[in-house]
Amino acid sequence: MKKVDYLNGEMVPRLFKTNVGDIFTTNMFADNTELSVGDKLTPGEDGVLAEAAGTEDMIWKVVKEYTLADGQNAVKVQRIK
Repeated sequence: MKKVDYLNGEMVPRLFKTNVGDIFTTNMFADNTELSVGDKLTPGEDGVLAEAAGTEDMIWKVVKEYTLADGQNAVKVQRIK
């Protein structure tokens, strides 16, 4: 993000609506979380992806594991619910 995208000096993420079937890559999950293909995630109260119990309104499935250029772990997720 660029400096012009900051709100009152704070970085604010861009939000967008998602639908079942949407796919994107993210590293927005807890640092101590070990994910593998097939794991199911849901946004927690803090907005960070966490393990899904299966009863949530929005569930994402890990479809691929990545390592970003700077060494961070990331995953490709697909919305299944």
